[in-house]
Amino acid sequence: MTQLTRHFHSDEFRCRDGTPAPQPWLTGVRSLCLGYLEPLRVEFGPVTILSGFRTVTHNEQVGGAPASYHLRRRGRFGAAADLKCARGAPQDWYELLDELGVPGLGRTDGGVHADNRRGRARW
Repeated sequence: MTQLTRHFHSDEFRCRDGTPAPQPWLTGVRSLCLGYLEPLRVEFGPVTILSGFRTVTHNEQVGGAPASYHLRRRGRFGAAADLKCARGAPQDWYELLDELGVPGLGRTDGGVHADNRRGRARW
């Protein structure tokens, strides 16, 4: 287990099939945590990672997009997390992440998706 930031560690981002997140992908996760998830935690309490890294097989099983930022792609910066917070509602989390300027932001069932892709996407 690698401590990424004060409140987040690499095990929280492992694939739900048990596969650890690859070290190169964790560079993007650390940036995501520092810029967006730590400030989210300050406002809404502990953040639970519902989905972090995904293997290609797991991504297909859950119906993830083929170019998802939950996947590690060589030569591409960025990582994703589907999450929920201890306090507030998904709309509140979405609004704060949008104000913070998270590049990729979407609504999920009971949570939000945040990623630090190059460019901007909303859904």
